[in-house]
Amino acid sequence: MSFNIGIIMKQFLFPAFFLCSFLLGSMVQAADLGKGKAALVKGDYATALTELRSLAEQGDSTAQYYLGIMYKEGQGVAVDDTLSHQWLTKSAENGDAQAQMMLGMMYHFGSGVEENMATARKWYQLAADQGLEEAQTVLAIIAE
Repeated sequence: MSFNIGIIMKQFLFPAFFLCSFLLGSMVQAADLGKGKAALVKGDYATALTELRSLAEQGDSTAQYYLGIMYKEGQGVAVDDTLSHQWLTKSAENGDAQAQMMLGMMYHFGSGVEENMATARKWYQLAADQGLEEAQTVLAIIAE
């Protein structure tokens, strides 16, 4: 049964989480972060990259998360798993639950990193501890 759940998670939950987290993000955002996110949603990747990179380099965890997603998905930049992982890790270490969830998924499925369930559980747990329901659900499923 866990095999079927794994396939469902890989084929449905992983892309669905990308989309939901991308579209929803944080509700309260600074003006520049809002401009970067709006540009990203519109597909204006040059503006998004300019706005988000500046904020990410200053330590903004949400901007770091979106930059990591841009490199993961090749949005306005070449797909780069190393840079994606670096930005997502910075964001996750700064406490961003969505980045923690994403890292959990990357390690769970070996997406851009070597598969490592212990590391996946660590990131899922950190996201779940912040109340992220998707992470709580995944932890319950993989505990079976």
